[in-house]
Amino acid sequence: MKPSRSKTIRGESGMSLTVYPWDHPVTGKTCWRFAWRETPSSPWRYTTASSKAKAEAKAAERIEEMEGGGLIWTALPAARRQFLSEIHKHVPQNPDAESTILDYLLSRKKSDDIGAAVSRFLSGKVSAAGEESPYIATVRNNLETMAAHFAGKSVADIQLPELAAWLDQRAEGRGWKLKSDVRGYLVEFWRWCQIEGLAGREPVTVAARLPRIGKEEMERRVLTPEELQTLLANVGVEWRAWVVLGAFAGMRPEEIVPHPNKKKRAKRGLLCEEIDWDFNVIRLPACVSKVDYPRNIPISAALKAGLKWAGIRPGMTGPVVLRNPSREQELARLGKVVFETGWPKDALRHSYGSYRNAIVRSLEQVSQEMGTSVSMLQRHYHNPKAEAEGEKWFAVRFPLEKMFRFCSDGIEVNVEELENQKPKKARRIKKRA
Repeated sequence: MKPSRSKTIRGESGMSLTVYPWDHPVTGKTCWRFAWRETPSSPWRYTTASSKAKAEAKAAERIEEMEGGGLIWTALPAARRQFLSEIHKHVPQNPDAESTILDYLLSRKKSDDIGAAVSRFLSGKVSAAGEESPYIATVRNNLETMAAHFAGKSVADIQLPELAAWLDQRAEGRGWKLKSDVRGYLVEFWRWCQIEGLAGREPVTVAARLPRIGKEEMERRVLTPEELQTLLANVGVEWRAWVVLGAFAGMRPEEIVPHPNKKKRAKRGLLCEEIDWDFNVIRLPACVSKVDYPRNIPISAALKAGLKWAGIRPGMTGPVVLRNPSREQELARLGKVVFETGWPKDALRHSYGSYRNAIVRSLEQVSQEMGTSVSMLQRHYHNPKAEAEGEKWFAVRFPLEKMFRFCSDGIEVNVEELENQKPKKARRIKKRA
């Protein structure tokens, strides 16, 4: 007996599917099926049931899903339905949570490998700056190290706990300042990734959620007179004045000779003509002083002797120091030779503030000489020393060796030999009879 004829199932919006009899090509069994497409351009798909009633029920369910414009749930494989059920169970049913999950998935799909993203970020910084400045080189070193640690991961895959663990490892034993700086580089990079659509659209990025690094209480390094004596014996001739002005005038390193790549600080260093030998004072102009106002620095007996030892004399003009010792690796060399653990940053200025205050006992006076505030001195430079310790610092002896000065062409000239050299009388040659 022939099965009943086909039946059309219609939806509320007019969509329809036709259930019709179909003989299985292998078993010959008569079944019921209907054909459907997810979109008008999609290929035809078929759903088969053992009875007409089951086929009609499936067709009605399919029409309802298709008219809703969403996922055709009943057509999904069982494993996919299980996966989506888990998503539905774990994601709260509110717009914010759902939006966060969608943003993450879209970012992950678009996200670069962390190494490629770092490379694009650094290329943009170099292009904007016109060159790779020391700051960009430092950022590069830290971000490329981070990218190597997370090699193979996309930006969106890196989570807060693992990024925090890497930061702790990076800064281990190197102080709070470096850790704070590296955190800043990460925040800048992740903000760029957010703009590029690589890290989601959450208001706060993973890097920005890293704990802020608080400033640790730390004792500023103050050299002993013996350490200064060793430093004076080892510093290169060209940078003697740099050490002397830091140790006996408390000048900032960039006020003595600026770093050539510091574009933001368009200031020059100290000139020889700004040393007033008649009134024993260095007249530091605003165009040199970091604090943008002029100040006078007294020339002590130690400072005067040190400048002469460095080859600086009355009547000279031009920069007191020609090249930055940090740029020329002189500080790195001295850090190994003299201190073994590296150059103690700003130690000469810290030492001057402590030993000078030990003598004058006036933070206000010392603050004026150093171009800073009393509160800053109290927090950072005020390392209580006895008056006798201050006198010992300013009584340090300079190495007993010949003093040099640099001519305009940069050639070293032995001053003492020139000053002591006397013209020899021409000898008469007696003629033999």
